[in-house]
Amino acid sequence: MNLRRTAALALAGALSFCTASAMTTSAMSAGRLTLGTNPQGSIYYTIGGGIAAALQDKLARQVTVQPFTGSSVYLPLISAGEVNMGLNSSLDLGGARRGENGKPLENLRVLARIWPLKVAFVTRASEGLTKVSDLKGKRVVTDFSAMAAMSKFNKMMLELSGVKAEDVTPVTTAGLGPGMAQLTEDSLDATSVAVGIPLTQQAQASIPGGIRYLSIEGADATSAKADELYPGMYLVEVKPSKRLPEVTEPVTVGGFDVFLTVSADMSDEDASTIIAAFYDALPQLKKDYPPLGAASQEKLSAPSNTVPYHPAAVSFYKSKGMWSNENAARDAALTKN
Repeated sequence: MNLRRTAALALAGALSFCTASAMTTSAMSAGRLTLGTNPQGSIYYTIGGGIAAALQDKLARQVTVQPFTGSSVYLPLISAGEVNMGLNSSLDLGGARRGENGKPLENLRVLARIWPLKVAFVTRASEGLTKVSDLKGKRVVTDFSAMAAMSKFNKMMLELSGVKAEDVTPVTTAGLGPGMAQLTEDSLDATSVAVGIPLTQQAQASIPGGIRYLSIEGADATSAKADELYPGMYLVEVKPSKRLPEVTEPVTVGGFDVFLTVSADMSDEDASTIIAAFYDALPQLKKDYPPLGAASQEKLSAPSNTVPYHPAAVSFYKSKGMWSNENAARDAALTKN
């Protein structure tokens, strides 16, 4: 009887352990998700907040936006799985994978290409500057201490306009917010910023005469040259609109794509539910957030990625008929590198 009782207790204990383990796994799967973004006031933070709210509603899980000083700070955390997701440019991702700013982060994957982002040098309109080449001899933000990709992007906008780094008085700031604050205070002449974000709206209202984006012009001002200098970068024209009162005439600025990034270690189950929820939420997000106007469900699998797509995303896009031969070739090439 004692042996039978002992065996029964052992079996009960084993079943209890298995049940507890299953509950723990279930709890982990249903736990809080974090979405890393650039600082408050940035376009990433604004759009990240909308994405987090939409995912929380669709997934019935808590999704929290976690702002950082810049992508260089939270990309390693995404790679390590300490931050579940992030908004990152193709420029940031490619540089991180290549190890341009430290140890190569080969564990990064993307779920979706969200939207194209337009970036420009911005000045006080009263200064009378209209194009990037006018910045020679001016105080210009060339480096962001926590945004390595944007630092390089700034220098490429100068180079495409025929301006060398030594032609300007270089300024380093922590990020977009501090740069715009210094522009508002008139302690520098130009900084770079995403077109039309709240920071630009605040500066337009605060600075006498408003702000002006500078046009990238010159013999090398082409998308082909931009991509040659910095893979993933291109040029795009911004036209006047009611949403952009600071744009009074067409201006050519820099652009790149923004992706929803995760770790390769994210489970297929979590990745699948996130991408499906985001796919369903995108039409409403486009209505609620004008900067997402160029985003679309059909372009979520765009082959402009600089790190591979997560396997669960590949499966999802194949099921939607959105995974092309170009996608497959690009991912295969990235996997080999």
